[in-house]
Amino acid sequence: MAINYVDVGIIANDGTGDDLREAFIKVNDNFEELDARIVETTVIENLGTLGQPVYAGKQSGVEKFKRLVAGANITVQANEETITITGSESLDQLQIIVDEGGTIGITRGQTLSLRGGEGIATRSVGQTLYVDLDNSGILVRDSSPTLSANLNANAKDITGANVISANTFQGSLQGLVYGYDLREFGAYFQGFDFGNFRNTWDNAIEFILSQTDVDLGEFTPESLNTIELGSFT
Repeated sequence: MAINYVDVGIIANDGTGDDLREAFIKVNDNFEELDARIVETTVIENLGTLGQPVYAGKQSGVEKFKRLVAGANITVQANEETITITGSESLDQLQIIVDEGGTIGITRGQTLSLRGGEGIATRSVGQTLYVDLDNSGILVRDSSPTLSANLNANAKDITGANVISANTFQGSLQGLVYGYDLREFGAYFQGFDFGNFRNTWDNAIEFILSQTDVDLGEFTPESLNTIELGSFT
């Protein structure tokens, strides 16, 4: 009902307003009307931080909640008291894609085995699966190993080599050359002065003349002689 106002008349005590009894009857009725209009305030919230909230909020005085919708391999059933969510016992199918050999399809009830290959070992501890790499003999297993960057031997020796081919060697090389230690011959390659390079000669006479000093004696005006050395061809 609507609020029923008390008639107070035109002026005080003019006798046109409600008497005290009628006035308080209206007051009581108005209190009952207001009391009926007040709805108890209810606070609704989603508890916790995990998962998705169910309460959507209040709109135009109406409390709204989200619906539960079944996804793949899930069923949702409800009655007056409970909501039951049921999932399949296992996956219908699992498809595994591998590097070599295509794909592996695993259907319900089948078992997948994970085993290590060459240099690879698998093991499990509780619910944890480990894949271990065997580092020993990696270069031996590679039939054609190559480097993609410079090799740092970390001050370690390289032993057992057969033939070493390189464009340039840097540093101090130690070892035998055709079974000889070059350090034993080092002194013989030091302190020699072979002089300047000489011309080549066309015959033995030219070589002899270039290598032989001829003493013609003393020359005086009184004893000038002519020396006949013959012809040179």
